[in-house]
Amino acid sequence: MGDRSLDELVGAMLRGQLTRRAFLMRAGAIGLSATAAGRILAACGGDEEPSSTSTTGGEAASIAFCSYGGTYQEAQMKAWVDPFMAANKNITVVSDEPTDYPKIKAMVEANNVTWDVVDIGNDFGIGEFEKYCEPLDKTLIPFDKLQPDIFPTTGFRVPCISYSVVIGYRSDKLGGKAPTSFADFFDLQSFPGKRGVYNYVSGGLPEIALLADGVAPEALYPLDMDRAYKKMDTIKDQMVWWDTGAQSAQLLADGEVSMGMSWNGRLSEANDAGATIGIMWDQHILTADYLMIPKGCKNVAAANQLIAWMVSADNNAEISKYINYGPPNIDAVDKVPADVAQELPSSHGEGAVGFDDVWWGENYSKVNPDWQSWVQG
Repeated sequence: MGDRSLDELVGAMLRGQLTRRAFLMRAGAIGLSATAAGRILAACGGDEEPSSTSTTGGEAASIAFCSYGGTYQEAQMKAWVDPFMAANKNITVVSDEPTDYPKIKAMVEANNVTWDVVDIGNDFGIGEFEKYCEPLDKTLIPFDKLQPDIFPTTGFRVPCISYSVVIGYRSDKLGGKAPTSFADFFDLQSFPGKRGVYNYVSGGLPEIALLADGVAPEALYPLDMDRAYKKMDTIKDQMVWWDTGAQSAQLLADGEVSMGMSWNGRLSEANDAGATIGIMWDQHILTADYLMIPKGCKNVAAANQLIAWMVSADNNAEISKYINYGPPNIDAVDKVPADVAQELPSSHGEGAVGFDDVWWGENYSKVNPDWQSWVQG
């Protein structure tokens, strides 16, 4: 990081050309540590518009929040992180991306943890992966309100959003037709065209393949991976792989694929931006993103405060104002605007199946090597 870059950044802050959030994000981009950025911000007197919300007491802390980037993380910042900092002026939150499980493991094993709160998928923070997580503060975080019967929490993670793995489609690429089942996703005769698929073993493709092959939802686990590979082989030459939610929606928006796996919020936002993507709700996989604290975190107290804020009854539904994901907190569900609620998985419960997070937590490391070989083969 050059001194000139830092001087220009500080100058812009002093001239009022940068908000608190923008300063912190740009500071991270040029390599400034979260602690140093917080100290510079305090020295500059930088802040957002004056807030009437009272500041909580406690020691000053600077924490790093890591998520999956893109429109989802932007929504998290607007819904949760920025209001949290306004209400807790002693805590500075710096944003980072993307979530990376190997990086979490490496941080913990090297005892050099630089992320404090991490947004993770349903397959982490459970089973063999609990050892990478700090136990969460149950005196602050409302575990019992977060639907643990649907979204397994353990003591090391809690859900922050509910969403669904869905099939998006382009009727204009399918002769005006619309798919109504996972079986249609594998029917290249009736629904021709490329298929967008998530390049991640626990991302839903094996489940979709087995359900399409006639396995009943209640008999889905333990997954018969040999049967899943056999079914997936039938369309492998038509698969277009994606790695991020933004890519999944763009493939459909650009017409590169006629049907594709995605997450409901990503598709809704693409449509808001002008795309014409249909969302198949006849079958979908209901799941959640979770929050965890990497083991060895130096700011556990502040990290627990941020998590408690994000999943509280007062704040959990704020995310739905910015992206079509729902609040797991049962006391926040009725705070979602009615027009938005119609676009959430909670309004399409009859077609939903669920992941078995416990099975994935115990078996991910066993099945992932074969998946990698299949993808590359």
